Amino acid sequence: MADSSSCPQPPPSTITNISTLLKALFQPHVSITLQEVNLTITHIFNNELSPIQTTVFLAALHYTGLDSHPELIAAATQGMRDAGVKISSLEYWGGLVDIIGTGGDGYGTFNVSTTSSILATTCRIQVCKHGNKASTSISGSADILAALGADLSNVTPDKVRNLFLSPQRKEEKKEALQQGTEHTGTFCFLFSPTFHLSMKHVAPIRKSLPYRTIFSLLGLLVNLIDYSLLQGFESWIIVYLGITRTMVICGFENLDEVSPAVFTHVWKLRKLKSTTSVVIEEFKIHPTITFGLFMHPLTSVAGGHSPQTNAAILTRLLRGKIPSMGPSDETAILDFVILNTAALCVVAGVVPSTAHKGSRWVDEEEVDEGGYAVGRKWRKGVEMVRRGVESGRAWAAMEEFVGVSKVVEGTVRKY
Repeated sequence: MADSSSCPQPPPSTITNISTLLKALFQPHVSITLQEVNLTITHIFNNELSPIQTTVFLAALHYTGLDSHPELIAAATQGMRDAGVKISSLEYWGGLVDIIGTGGDGYGTFNVSTTSSILATTCRIQVCKHGNKASTSISGSADILAALGADLSNVTPDKVRNLFLSPQRKEEKKEALQQGTEHTGTFCFLFSPTFHLSMKHVAPIRKSLPYRTIFSLLGLLVNLIDYSLLQGFESWIIVYLGITRTMVICGFENLDEVSPAVFTHVWKLRKLKSTTSVVIEEFKIHPTITFGLFMHPLTSVAGGHSPQTNAAILTRLLRGKIPSMGPSDETAILDFVILNTAALCVVAGVVPSTAHKGSRWVDEEEVDEGGYAVGRKWRKGVEMVRRGVESGRAWAAMEEFVGVSKVVEGTVRKY
């Protein structure tokens, strides 16, 4: 049970009593509505529940198993997104994507999602990643970016707009998209404590509980921008949130990345043309069968033992300084990153499909008898990412983000 003395205490006049809902949660046949869940989450974020009732609510969801129901998670996610800091008037060309995992798989692999997010900018992708410091590993996404010099708490909504909407960036991207030429996309990182301020009301309670709460499942769903590649999650949750283009993955060994060692389960959400319907295609992807890459054991892609060590590896990779062939662990990490970035490129739509029916291009997957995706677009994604690695352009995107993160509010940055 949480120690209420360590939790922020709401003023007595603002406390909401949810005793009726709590009683319903402990009945033999639980009957609560999604609206009630959404409203309770809103109360928590507005600091309108007592720490004791918040604790009981989270415990009830956990022990009844309701915190694993897609509809309920979607309702809680919407409540958390509604309470987040808004980024208004953000226009962009080609869409924004994110690649994020649940964490907690226990394998301690290199920061592949963060690296792939930055590397994807060399493939004309605009990336707005959402994340936090490590909770179950040594080096989280925020930790490695901070080690590279980024002032993450200084990245505000205005900074995000500045990154994507500077006059020079707008003209460069608009011209490149019109001409179909190579250009570098933009990388931005949304530090969760900055954009979800209300999480401070529940943080002490989460820390004191001996089990994972529903909030542990919401982290990869509450990016205030968009979604593309979600790792290790329930695909139907995305459907209930109204998302129409994403890919949910889970490595065979329960890895929350595309596995470099064995195959990976995939649930791809695709909106049917000329309708509002969404279909979920289930198949597998494999480092060699699908992507044409070498396989590597997870022990070879563990990376370093600190954010600083992983930051040094990431720097060499983004600058194109890691050999593409050889027995080294850094080469294995490079393949691991290329694997995941290529998957992101496919789902983001920057790799053209080679499947066609008559004169119409289609988005269905080409799957072999074993259930593995074998379409040429996956290998074309690898080729695209390799060119990006060799160009070293990803480092420019990283430097731009670090520079913007350090700009003091009220000053004008020259591009």
